[in-house]
Amino acid sequence: MAVLGAISGFLRRRLVLPVSNLLRQGMTPRSLSATVAVGSVVGVVPAIGVTTLLSTALAARFRLNIAATVLVSYLVQPLQLLLAIPFIRLGISFFGLGELRLTLDEMQLMFQEDWLEAISKLWMANLAGIAAWAVISVPSGAGLYFILLPLLQRVLPKAEPAGAEAATLEL
Repeated sequence: MAVLGAISGFLRRRLVLPVSNLLRQGMTPRSLSATVAVGSVVGVVPAIGVTTLLSTALAARFRLNIAATVLVSYLVQPLQLLLAIPFIRLGISFFGLGELRLTLDEMQLMFQEDWLEAISKLWMANLAGIAAWAVISVPSGAGLYFILLPLLQRVLPKAEPAGAEAATLEL
């Protein structure tokens, strides 16, 4: 049990506190909610290797904290792996690519028969998955933003008015 406490304390000091401090650095509930929403949506894009570039570009465009947005996208990346196949299946149904099956046995058979054709089909399926993600990303990001906003307004400390600290010091 002492080992679990030591690990828990280490994770809290080295991971949880720095992440929470980074996410709260001078951020309003609105900007933090937008940062988490954008980072979360970008972090699940079914294309490995584009999250950093995409989250940086979106954070810069919407004037969000770039480091925090990229961090959130990295934290949700395990969901990227879990949601890749559902996004691809949804994209296949959107674009009528129903002949493609995504079981491991069928993919192995595809590669044994004609690996160039298999790569072509899987490429199209992945593009269809990215398109499905793009369709879903805006409403889900907006929904996440509006869910997080009231929660963060309660949790984050209230910002003091600009002259409040100076007035307190003069007394």
